[in-house]
Amino acid sequence: MSNRSVYLSVVMSVLLVISVFGCDRSDRASRLAEKNDTHKAGVTKKSGGINDPVMSRGKAGVHSGLHISGEVRQQLTLQREDLERLHAATTRTNEVLRSGHYRGAFTYRGPSLRSLLEFAGIDKKSSDFNKDLDLVIVVENGEGEEIALSWGEIFYRNPGDIIVAVEAAPIRPHHERDRIPRAYWPWLDQLDREIGFPKLVVANDFYSDRSLEGIRRIQVIDLHPAVQRKKQKMLFSPSFSICGAVANPVTISVLPEKNYDTVVFKEVGDGQGYHGLKTFGGVPLVDLLEQAGMKGDLDTAVVISAPDGYRTTLSYGELFLSNGGKDIRIGDTMGGEYLTNRGKFFVLLPDDLSADRSVKAIQEIRVVPLSRENPSE
Repeated sequence: MSNRSVYLSVVMSVLLVISVFGCDRSDRASRLAEKNDTHKAGVTKKSGGINDPVMSRGKAGVHSGLHISGEVRQQLTLQREDLERLHAATTRTNEVLRSGHYRGAFTYRGPSLRSLLEFAGIDKKSSDFNKDLDLVIVVENGEGEEIALSWGEIFYRNPGDIIVAVEAAPIRPHHERDRIPRAYWPWLDQLDREIGFPKLVVANDFYSDRSLEGIRRIQVIDLHPAVQRKKQKMLFSPSFSICGAVANPVTISVLPEKNYDTVVFKEVGDGQGYHGLKTFGGVPLVDLLEQAGMKGDLDTAVVISAPDGYRTTLSYGELFLSNGGKDIRIGDTMGGEYLTNRGKFFVLLPDDLSADRSVKAIQEIRVVPLSRENPSE
């Protein structure tokens, strides 16, 4: 390659980086909004190792870009080609819905949802709580289906677990079709289905109902929960209530014995760092919610709060669709001893990479169905 060719290649690479990550974000958002979503479907081969998959771009979305809005510094409209330019993560999923319907096994590639939200900039407009722990991210596709994710499951987990995919490659069996029993052929056919991009892929969910295809909107919502704030010399609540969208509201002062167990937790906080290995005892939160007759689905959030107004939000999906949902516990002991300095009851999320969602002195657990018209109801 000539020196001139090398020079031109370097210049084009620099210009591409600047176009995606330029310092003037407002100008960037304006340019993105002016583009057309005219990218055509096709197949692209990624260079690299001999085992690199052939990634299909599937069918392009029928709407005018992916819109990010709500509690962000700047609203963005990202066209498919913009998503393809961003740094991509790769993840594999075996897609089975709660109904038992199999949707195929694929390797997906695309930017993480976290990186898109960071690009827009999380910015709570008005709140009496200065942390982002109570925010909810609602994702909607072109058919009007909505799912909810909590801020914590996006920002306190590995970014590659939740991506906005723009390409996919099927994971095909090693055996030829005629060597596979005919009863399995309908499942093989799913590997050739047309996928609607951009696609939200929540790889750490056991069931894939939240992996929406053809997404068009990402909205960051502040629920503004009506949480009572009381100053206490020592934070404490003798009981907590489960309320909101439940059939049987209940107040709990003693945890049930059923499914009570201990879990070892690496306690690391964003503020003071590592606090050591701790053994906590408690019951799965999903058990308590089911006993209260929780009403909700993929667009439902659970807000857990303490008397001083500290709170966090969990999503229906991270509780009821993921493998780690049963490990999210309401606890009352550490090392076999009941604790008063945690306010008697606390929530424990062992899979979080930060302990900041571990609300102490739980006073209320409220189930909140989400809607853009009135998300606090």
